Amino acid sequence: MAPAAAARAAVALALASLVAACADPSPGAMQLKVAQQQKLVPPANETLPLSLRAGSQEVLQDVLSAVGDEVWNCRRNGSALLWVSTGAEATLVDQARQSVGTVMPNRMFSGYDGSYVIGRVTADETVTPGALPWQRVTARFNAGERAGEGRFARTTSVQRVLTSGGVPPDLACDQEGVSLFVPYSATYLFYRASDPAAVVPAPEPPLNAASAAQ
Repeated sequence: MAPAAAARAAVALALASLVAACADPSPGAMQLKVAQQQKLVPPANETLPLSLRAGSQEVLQDVLSAVGDEVWNCRRNGSALLWVSTGAEATLVDQARQSVGTVMPNRMFSGYDGSYVIGRVTADETVTPGALPWQRVTARFNAGERAGEGRFARTTSVQRVLTSGGVPPDLACDQEGVSLFVPYSATYLFYRASDPAAVVPAPEPPLNAASAAQ
């Protein structure tokens, strides 16, 4: 075979191999693709510590992941200065990888659709050493632009699970009033009443309610 013909044959063979690889990916590539498409599977409610479980009259409404920072403030406790958590600042992402809202300090979850819920921590459990505790947050106020409408307008409780990071390296601090932002990630499970008619959204709180919700 002439050199030119051999070169053309080699190019054609390479192109054919490339097309075949795209049409019929290797098992490893296929496994990677499947893994990337898999949706987040949260722990079942009945497998959680008892104090974190949702009530029997609640149903799971939403599963969102969050990546952001846990905010700590250096405060005086007697003669010592310690880091005290004031909440999180993070972006909430749904299972379609779309950003849908934010986590804010003082247990406030705000949706881009205008709805929000402000909660109170009713239980926490340290599950993973060196990471934020898992929590159950009970709704104090919730609202939407229209009564009862919006992602968080009927939220009754929120579970924070599968946490990673968010904890300061040392609980002691040396300058009162300073804030520390520690990266974290978590999964949030949002619940509503199993009977939607049983929940009347709370009226919108006063402007300082978010800072008062502890």
